[in-house]
Amino acid sequence: MNYFLSSIFLILAIIFIPYFYSSFKLINPSKINKPDHGKFAELKNGNIFYQEFSSDNPIGQIVVLVHGFSTPSIVWKGFVPFLTDAGYDVVSYDHYGRGFSARPKVDYTKDFYISTLLELIDHLKIEQKVHLIGYSMGGPIVGYFANENPNKVESVNFIAPAGYMFKRKSQSNIYLKILNIPFITKYISVVFPSLMYGGSSSIKLSTDEDQNRLSQNELNNVYREQMRYEGFTRSLVSTAKNFNLFNTQKMYKELGKKKINASVIWGNVDEIVPFDGLSHLKADYPNINFEVIENGHHDITYALPSVVGQFFSEQLKSFSNSE
Repeated sequence: MNYFLSSIFLILAIIFIPYFYSSFKLINPSKINKPDHGKFAELKNGNIFYQEFSSDNPIGQIVVLVHGFSTPSIVWKGFVPFLTDAGYDVVSYDHYGRGFSARPKVDYTKDFYISTLLELIDHLKIEQKVHLIGYSMGGPIVGYFANENPNKVESVNFIAPAGYMFKRKSQSNIYLKILNIPFITKYISVVFPSLMYGGSSSIKLSTDEDQNRLSQNELNNVYREQMRYEGFTRSLVSTAKNFNLFNTQKMYKELGKKKINASVIWGNVDEIVPFDGLSHLKADYPNINFEVIENGHHDITYALPSVVGQFFSEQLKSFSNSE
């Protein structure tokens, strides 16, 4: 009997000690310090970290960049100069729970992300229509926002947007079932946080051929920094549970019926958001302009910013010329 109890105690210790240790070392998000290269917008759910980039030769148009599930706004670093060089003023920001933004204890639903974007635009007193570019999870955020606020949107643009993963039903069903086991999900998110954002595949650069790429060291440092604060993995878990990123096809279909200029770029070997989603997006949004990056992975935004930046600077110009 004593041997049995000792074995149970040992098993529980092996399970719970890493959990309590990992939880204990997390820093209170109220201690997040704003870096010098950006600003805080004091919104109703806490501070949102954002940056503004002004063009030296402005044409009077604004682009708002919306990043994806886990990697914060650092993904736009090599991409932004292509837009400012083309005359666009640019705004980028960190979602709540990521980067240098606050970690509110709320449900991270699509409406939460949409209202945050709207609140930020209002905070910045942007009254004109804006071009929106959404990367991965940022795609559905941009799409839902445009559907609900078409009077605020000049164009919608996507980089490997989420929303068609339901075409791989076995993968999405397994993931959702795991998320519905509360303690298991929380344990994994605290003890093995890298599993919540796709492991090394979403953080290690797939190529070093682009001289404007984000450096591997800077990418690693940003990840380590945001993971130091409580609320990062909590925001990922809540998003995965409350924002159906696997199936947003209805939204894309509704958006496709609106007369909003649109474009998309996708890597054909994307390991996170399956490339076959492009064919469905083109069917749902018949007038969308598109480009495929051969041998492009999911990290094209920051691994191949020259290709992606050139594509969108040309697309936005073509939208302006067509009016």
